[in-house]
Amino acid sequence: MSEVETKTVHMIQMWLDSRRLMQLGKMLHLPLKNVGNNYLVHCALSELFQDQSPSPFSVEDNHRQIVDYNGQAIRVLCYSEFDWETLQNLARGFASPTVYEIVDWDRIASKPMPNEFSDGMELGFELRTCPVVRKASDGLKWKKGQEIDVFLSKVWEIDDESVEVDRENTYKEWLIRYFEKQDGVNLTSVKVKRFSIERMSRRNHKPNRKVKIIQRPDVTFTGTLKIQNGDEFKELLYRGIGRHKSFGFGMLKIRRA
Repeated sequence: MSEVETKTVHMIQMWLDSRRLMQLGKMLHLPLKNVGNNYLVHCALSELFQDQSPSPFSVEDNHRQIVDYNGQAIRVLCYSEFDWETLQNLARGFASPTVYEIVDWDRIASKPMPNEFSDGMELGFELRTCPVVRKASDGLKWKKGQEIDVFLSKVWEIDDESVEVDRENTYKEWLIRYFEKQDGVNLTSVKVKRFSIERMSRRNHKPNRKVKIIQRPDVTFTGTLKIQNGDEFKELLYRGIGRHKSFGFGMLKIRRA
């Protein structure tokens, strides 16, 4: 029996103060003009909850930059093994006062996700992902270990300008292959809802913690799925899908089909 089977997974909804998020960014010496909302929220959650930081998470209404919120709160959904009261106690005990005030604690809410998902259950879903591949060997246009957009990787591998590669189909094929490797669920339909190139921020682990800005595909899918194994599906739900899950990607939001 897996660890996820023995504990309750909670969906948390919290509202974060956009001005205080910007203040945190300044405290961390981040280049705010180039830093996306996902990274600021990642930093806030890490500062609030340390090793118990919820992941995966999803920044809702994420088409605006942090500077465009003009003090409005940012809504964040996430999965956690803890309910909101436990998370608040963690933040109350260990976060700085400035960071603690980022969360509107009067509006935070949580609910326990089902402990069991019936085999054969059909669900609708929405999923924001970062569809990338890490190259296993050197190529003409890439280096071993380099992380590349799956669409760009396919174009480079074909290396023929006369062959048209459809970006949307490439992303759907990537997600279909991912689900084919999961024992607990079958993907029954999928479409691309939104696509953009996301500027992502990364800090190294050296003392000066320099920030590096990279670009990655940002693709939101919708569709339907069918559960084959409820325990495996629950674990997938809690684990998230794809890379960069602690930076706002990979949260599988489900609804009745």
